[in-house]
Amino acid sequence: MYYNNKRLALSIFWMIAGAVLLVLSVTEVLGEPVYAGMGAALIAVGTLHTVRNLKYRKDEEYRRKIDTETGDERISYIRMKSWSWTGFMMVLIEGTGSVIAGVMGERTIQLLLAYSVCLVLVVYWVSYLILSRKY
Repeated sequence: MYYNNKRLALSIFWMIAGAVLLVLSVTEVLGEPVYAGMGAALIAVGTLHTVRNLKYRKDEEYRRKIDTETGDERISYIRMKSWSWTGFMMVLIEGTGSVIAGVMGERTIQLLLAYSVCLVLVVYWVSYLILSRKY
């Protein structure tokens, strides 16, 4: 079963953690207002996942649809391919942005984008080495 009790418990945990963040932010225990937004987002995500989990348990048609989506090789291939395109485009866009930021004299932004490209390429290289040994 794709949606088991651990997933349901995790969804409930996210709702509780979001409520705690929201209450701590509203009572000004946490000084930054960003925690209220983070708490509300966690509550929303936890609620959506809980509803999805309960719908999976009760609705046979929905269960078949989700099981097909999680087990279908074509969909897995498309997901993997879209991640590879995303990584490639991210490196190109950030590299171009780094050059543009350098021309505009924005040194901090240039370094941030350049370091991000370097990090992505290092992670790619390490994962390539690991996967080349595995397959």
